[in-house]
Amino acid sequence: MLNRLLFAVLHPLWRLVDALLPKRPDHWAFATHHLHTGRFIENQRALFEHIKNDPAIRKIIFYRGPTPDLQIEGGVRHEAVRLGSWRSFLLLARCQVLFVTHSISMDFSLRWGGRQFSILKLDMKHRLVVNLWHGIPLKRLLYATNEQTLKHTDRVKYRFEERKHYAGLIASSDIDSYAMAAMFFPLNYRQIWLTGLPRNDFLLNDETQLPGYIRSSIERIRTIRHNRRLVLYAPTYRQTDVSPDAYYYQFSDSEIAQLKAVLRANNAVLGYRPHYFKNSDEYFNLDRYIDNELVFDFSQAIVPEFSAIARECDLLVTDYSSVYIETLYLGKPAICFGYDIEHYQRHQDGLLYDLSLVFPGPVCHTFVAVIEAIGERLAAPSGKIAAEQELCEKFFFRHRDNHNSERVREMVRLCLTDDNGKPRA
Repeated sequence: MLNRLLFAVLHPLWRLVDALLPKRPDHWAFATHHLHTGRFIENQRALFEHIKNDPAIRKIIFYRGPTPDLQIEGGVRHEAVRLGSWRSFLLLARCQVLFVTHSISMDFSLRWGGRQFSILKLDMKHRLVVNLWHGIPLKRLLYATNEQTLKHTDRVKYRFEERKHYAGLIASSDIDSYAMAAMFFPLNYRQIWLTGLPRNDFLLNDETQLPGYIRSSIERIRTIRHNRRLVLYAPTYRQTDVSPDAYYYQFSDSEIAQLKAVLRANNAVLGYRPHYFKNSDEYFNLDRYIDNELVFDFSQAIVPEFSAIARECDLLVTDYSSVYIETLYLGKPAICFGYDIEHYQRHQDGLLYDLSLVFPGPVCHTFVAVIEAIGERLAAPSGKIAAEQELCEKFFFRHRDNHNSERVREMVRLCLTDDNGKPRA
């Protein structure tokens, strides 16, 4: 059984084996979620679904911990392997193509319990590493974040070094590509792939073409809605470990009563989807008010893939999360509840853009303003919503279709073959 001490002793040997063992271009490595290892979702899952029936590609999904049910239907030449097993090291050493959602440091690290982990350093000279970053960023992350936050969030040196060697980092638009290049320094702009995000295929694919776990989520949401409209509240996390003044909004009983009144008036229900990264005991307290009558739990444990909610919701309420860009892909209205926007800008991650330019709806600073905006947005004509979103759509989308996964696959193919279509040496 591999443990932290044994790994430290054997890691130099692993690096030698990884450097010497020939890589196979038909071996493609995927990874489950870095914190919730049973979840194989978002961009990695969308790309996997696109290629799962291709017999020319061996698709290896690496996970940690107990064997998960990844709910894969059909497909050929795919398997799930526990990272840290001896077999996983051998298979990983043969994979020429490797996908990450965050970084090698996060997605392919070995966890030892608590917050302890060891980074599995990979040979990137003979490997094609593609970062399928999990969203179109609104927040200033990684190298673009505020200095105080950067010291806390980007302190793993290998995470900084690995960016130099990515074969590709996906982006959604020209403007998004500039932001990604800045955040992922020392990566250079030539490493950006303007493919769009594979998971956006889940937004536009016919429902019958969606993976079973997404179809099941859609049916669950429809049962909850019961012909009512769905308002989703999906806030992001705060940097409470960085700034002592960062805080999560605490709803009062009176505010919840007002919220329920506006929901009833508009024949609507509220789904609550907090960010999966819970870094404080003083988290948003909306879960206390989940009653399964008007307020429902739509967390990742209930609905793993956000695309299922985006397809079904009528209105999104968020803050600085980029989830609104997914509802924008579908032309759905959104509200920003930026109760702490000044503090977030100065002392936490900060924002890449002026919200007045890139948010396609009202930016509210108080709960009262949010309540008013919910009623107004639900009553707004579709033509008004579309007109307000036009600039933002140009800002964030070069492609607005369901061929994002195919474009990523084609970029990988071009990297693996020369101009004559033959494998590169």
